[in-house]
Amino acid sequence: MFDAVVQQVIRLLAPGRALDIGAGAGKYGRMLAALAPDGHREGIEIEPAYVEAHGLQALYHRLHVADAAQWWRQHPADTFDLVLVGDCLEHLPKSAGLDLLNAMVYRCGYLLVLVPEFVVQGAVGGVAAEAHLSVWSERDLHWHDLWAWDNCRATSLLLLRGYQPAPWPLEALVDQLNAADLPVRHFDGQTLVRPARLRVVAQPREVAYRLP
Repeated sequence: MFDAVVQQVIRLLAPGRALDIGAGAGKYGRMLAALAPDGHREGIEIEPAYVEAHGLQALYHRLHVADAAQWWRQHPADTFDLVLVGDCLEHLPKSAGLDLLNAMVYRCGYLLVLVPEFVVQGAVGGVAAEAHLSVWSERDLHWHDLWAWDNCRATSLLLLRGYQPAPWPLEALVDQLNAADLPVRHFDGQTLVRPARLRVVAQPREVAYRLP
C-alpha cells in the first residue's frame, strides 16, 4: 500500500547501510538494490525455505537466517542508516516487538515500520512463523518522542527518528514526502486510494538535547 512512500524514503536517505528485518520474498531488499545500489544491504529472515525460494542470499550482502527478536542481542554493535521492518512485527509477541523497536532506535538513523492491523492470519503453507500474534498501530509509539505516521485501510506506516546520525531532520523529511503526493494504493497494489499524508508526533523533553 505504501510502496511509493518507502521508495521515496530510500531515495532521500540514500542509506549507506540498511537492514531489512523480515526479508520474506525480498520486496524491500529489491527496493534498496534499485534505489540505493551503492549501499550495503543486510537482511534477517527466520524461515530457511524462503532464503532459497526467493534468492535472498544473492539479494543481500549479508543475510542472517535468524529470529529478529534474538538477533539484536547477538549484534549489539551493528548500526544502520535505515532499518526497514515490513510486515514483520505482527508475527512477534507484543513484548518481543517492543523490545526490537527500542533496540533498533539506538542502532539506526531512521526506522521505517509497515504493519497491518485487524488482519487475522494463522500459519501459511505450514509455516508457523506466518501467524499474526500481536496488534499494532500508532498508539503503540507513546514511548518515542519524535516520529511520523500514516494509516490506510488496515495498514500503518510508522517512521521513527533513530539516535544515529541522519541526513534529514524528521520534519523536513516528512515535508518532502508529503509534497511529493505519493500514491497510497489498495491491497491489489493498483487502485489509488489517496496521496500519502504523514503526520509528525513530537513530544519534546524538558532538556533540549533531542536529535533534530
